[in-house]
Amino acid sequence: TVTQLFAHNWMQREAERVDPLKEADGTGILGRIADALNKKGRSVGTFSIERNTISLIGTPGLTSTPFILSRSGVSKFNNRASSESMEADIAAINNATAPESGVFGDYWSETLVKSLSHNKLLYDTLSDKQTDITFPTSYLGRQLEMVAKMIDSRAERGSDADMFFLSTGGWDTHSNVLDNMDRLFEDVDNSFKAFADEMKAKGVWDGVTVIETSDFARTLAPNTGRGSDHAWGGNYMMFGGGVKGGKIVGTYPDNLTDDGPRSLGRGRMIPTTSWDAVFLPLAEWAGATTDDLADICPNMDNFPASHFTDATTLFEII
Repeated sequence: TVTQLFAHNWMQREAERVDPLKEADGTGILGRIADALNKKGRSVGTFSIERNTISLIGTPGLTSTPFILSRSGVSKFNNRASSESMEADIAAINNATAPESGVFGDYWSETLVKSLSHNKLLYDTLSDKQTDITFPTSYLGRQLEMVAKMIDSRAERGSDADMFFLSTGGWDTHSNVLDNMDRLFEDVDNSFKAFADEMKAKGVWDGVTVIETSDFARTLAPNTGRGSDHAWGGNYMMFGGGVKGGKIVGTYPDNLTDDGPRSLGRGRMIPTTSWDAVFLPLAEWAGATTDDLADICPNMDNFPASHFTDATTLFEII
């Protein structure tokens, strides 16, 4: 394949894009879902915590550029200004357009003014937001706490729906896999529980869905360091107030040995379910309609209709 199947950066990017043939190149799966909702007149925010991601990139002019937030919150711009009028002066300078102004200069100024405006809105909105639940102080816990505060600020921001992307590392367990997994899953359990409890306390749990993705699974056969190495097909989870949980969706391999029909050796399994089949029901739950699906997942026509799971199988609320 064109994709380097066992490389972290390649597989992470593919899970964020869900466009292997690059038919919607430069966009990501969540960005294209946001496109579909924006076309219907909804105001959709896209936010990444701590880092940039192609997942949230939609069509330019249709979905706004994603805003990257710190897990610690939004800092006030120029908190120690050298003059009281500095912000007004910056706005005046960058709003001034003359006949000889260059297009790139105008674009730069427009972007700066918008960024300062968004920063002020988020700073003013989030400064008074508090959670009812105490979140873990871990990297994942702090990110989910920021997402909870952003969801609580949706009315002030005029948002009908929001897409969030966050990530956490440490899963490349080439050694001591059992000890590492115990530590990592304890944090995942505590962080997700705090987030779910907070959403329930705020009365919005039925309108929230969390989906977990990864670059790839790990080998079922251990290496010499009591660890596991890069594999391919794995298990992923989705949960939320409207999710019909407690079930495995897709086809689980009935032979995990090296002689199995889906085995690549050492417990590396060829996936049975595509990312398209995972995200399309989520898009429908979010408000996308049948006419939007081919734009959201341009690769869907390469699978038979039987490959996909109906949204009503996964969600209580459609």
